[in-house]
Amino acid sequence: MNKRKDFSKYDYLDSIEGFQPFDKDYKDPLWRRARALIPGIMVCAVVAFAAKFIALYYTVPVMLLCLLLGMVFHFMSQESPTRKGVQFTSQTILRLGVALIGARIMLADFTALGWQVLLLVILATGGIILLGVLWARVLKMDREQGLLIGGATAICGASAALALSTVMPKSKTLEHNTLIAVVGVTAMGTLSMIIYPVVVGFLGIGDHDAGLLIGGTIHDVSQVVGAGYSISEEAGDTSILVKLMRVFMLVPILLIFAFSFRNNKEKTSSGRFIFPYFLIGFTALVLLNSLHLIPEKLSDILQDSSKLMLIMAITAVGMKTSMRAMFSLGWKPIFLILIQTLTLFLLYFTVISLDII
Repeated sequence: MNKRKDFSKYDYLDSIEGFQPFDKDYKDPLWRRARALIPGIMVCAVVAFAAKFIALYYTVPVMLLCLLLGMVFHFMSQESPTRKGVQFTSQTILRLGVALIGARIMLADFTALGWQVLLLVILATGGIILLGVLWARVLKMDREQGLLIGGATAICGASAALALSTVMPKSKTLEHNTLIAVVGVTAMGTLSMIIYPVVVGFLGIGDHDAGLLIGGTIHDVSQVVGAGYSISEEAGDTSILVKLMRVFMLVPILLIFAFSFRNNKEKTSSGRFIFPYFLIGFTALVLLNSLHLIPEKLSDILQDSSKLMLIMAITAVGMKTSMRAMFSLGWKPIFLILIQTLTLFLLYFTVISLDII
């Protein structure tokens, strides 16, 4: 007798047969959408507080512990009751946390880095993207893959890959290549977040230079936060300043990509570029703080809120991390991402060692 086929995984067939349904949440009341986020947010908060409690007694960097404990609970990012909340925590709460860092930073902190750091960021961004294209040719990979992986490595990880894909010509492989860049660069950045603080300690690099190195080389904002603040507050603040310089590079690089592909017969991807609006909040707080318009008590509240949001966000990032997904990509993309990551690290390390910046 033939076994009855299990259609439990095809719940979308109740809409139009064979088509994924439209997002049903868009018409739900705000309170219902908020309620759907609560379980995942609470899970992230509980795990984050557990990590903070353990870190107090064992002198382990709380950010690193949040990441590792989050990875233990990876299944929480896959379960439907908690999935949306974990996603929300890893994105929206992370951005809010980064924006609130602006309450303790002044314009003088940016200018103190010097024009040399800005020049290095600009040259490194362009160089890594071009290197990605060259290595893709050597490895006989798509030029598209080289651009996406190069952009993701040079600028801001998965967000950059998704943004760049929106201005690139449509192709049969664009979605697949974007996914490879997102998964691979995210996983490599997570490994960097764990390894780089150890390397920095082994090499005896000072907190300020450690911040320059981490902010200039680790891919995603959340990973920079985790690695930087696991060393010290000074290293964390410096790494955020350098990282946000790299994030700001996304806009000119997008314009260059759009201009380069303007004569391509294929239409660009239909995906919509989402500007990192948290940068506006960060910049506004930096300006207000520089003008001494933020009361001391309010500044303390904002800083404490930022720290709480960031440990929750790093926990959520850990929950979403899947090393198995990275190793399923094949050796060529992994090799390209590894080469790009090491090149960026060696570039910044050399410049810092020679006291050029």
